[in-house]
Amino acid sequence: MNKMLLFIVLIVALCMSQPAAHAQNGLPSYELKFAPDLWYNDVDGIRIGIRMRGQVPATFDEGPHRLDTGLWLGTWLPKMPVSYYVKYTNPIETISDFNSEGSYSVISSYRTGFHRHAARFDKRWQPGFNEDEYTKAFVFTGAHRHVDDEYLPFPVLFQDEWTGFLWGGLEQQRLSDIGTTYLALQLRSGITESSDMFLQARGEVRFSRDLFSDRLTFRARLSGGAQGGDVTPEYSTLAGMSPGIEWMNSGFFRAKGTIPMPWMNSGNIQVTGSGPNIRGYANRDVELLKQGILYGYDFYGALNLEMDYPNPIDMMFSRIPVLGDFLRMRSYMFFDYINGEVSFIENPAVMPVPGAGAGVGTPAPKGNVADAGTGFALTLNIPDQLGNPRGFVLRYDIPFWLSDPETENKNFKFRSVFSFGAVIGF
Repeated sequence: MNKMLLFIVLIVALCMSQPAAHAQNGLPSYELKFAPDLWYNDVDGIRIGIRMRGQVPATFDEGPHRLDTGLWLGTWLPKMPVSYYVKYTNPIETISDFNSEGSYSVISSYRTGFHRHAARFDKRWQPGFNEDEYTKAFVFTGAHRHVDDEYLPFPVLFQDEWTGFLWGGLEQQRLSDIGTTYLALQLRSGITESSDMFLQARGEVRFSRDLFSDRLTFRARLSGGAQGGDVTPEYSTLAGMSPGIEWMNSGFFRAKGTIPMPWMNSGNIQVTGSGPNIRGYANRDVELLKQGILYGYDFYGALNLEMDYPNPIDMMFSRIPVLGDFLRMRSYMFFDYINGEVSFIENPAVMPVPGAGAGVGTPAPKGNVADAGTGFALTLNIPDQLGNPRGFVLRYDIPFWLSDPETENKNFKFRSVFSFGAVIGF
């Protein structure tokens, strides 16, 4: 309750800090926009909430004193029925220019049993008027802790200590006659209450090129990572699923029941993110998580390839006025490959993890595995003024070939995996 009071005081103070006078054009000097928000999970029941956006009028999310907040109540009245999120962003004028803002943010949240309190610095460089060409850098630091395993679909994904973290990253995207190239580098470090430290490094390169038309497109993603120290469970790198810490960024996956647990337990749901995304092994990952077993790649290199081909539904969408510019039904063939070194991660908050082959019912993917198949992705994306994606993705992949199937399965077999609201970035 003290945290809730502090949150309300912070919101009031920030709002009161805006001058009450009206500008010469008749607009108020600050505006607040409210919207209802509803979610469901198996602990809170229906989470009834309200979201609030605050900004200086006509600044289009680029001006000073930007607020993004939310306040929710769990109707089943769990142990902590009230949750919140608040982010306050302000530009740094000395390093900001048109479409090349530098800013700092202060973030505090408690949602579905997960605390995160942090500060963030972001800087964007855009060389011209094309928002698809840019360079970004960020530094993100603070502390997080998951305090209630009841919310977690798979409790083995998180430990229960506070973790102080420091992340840094760089992104760059360029357009050329040969295609679109994207580069990202990221360092993640952390230290827990028990003074265990770890360091992760990740990088990826994406390339896409239209062949004859935008309905026939080749896409490639090369990624890799390495880590050292006592990596906490929520940062572990799986073959087919993103790390647990990234689940907390999605309303679909941060609490069990938003996507029904029978669906999650079936292994047919993939949580994509910054990891290898070897989609044919998502089922294997889920089977291990259900047993309370967690593995991770100490280092890896991965390749994801896709070839888009035309289909009648996508062509029909393209003929819809206006909406056809944003709505797509992609169809594609894919191939995924990873090579790395696998180790098991012990999470004492759940159960001791046995060694490889010591009674483990489902073997972890080997260090060298691959898959291939076909898939479809329904995308509604209306980019913001800087070209950042906004919308949703429903993805259905059919990895009909695995290089390393489980003992009772064949290499060629009908398999399927869904993604909700997340997609492998190409």
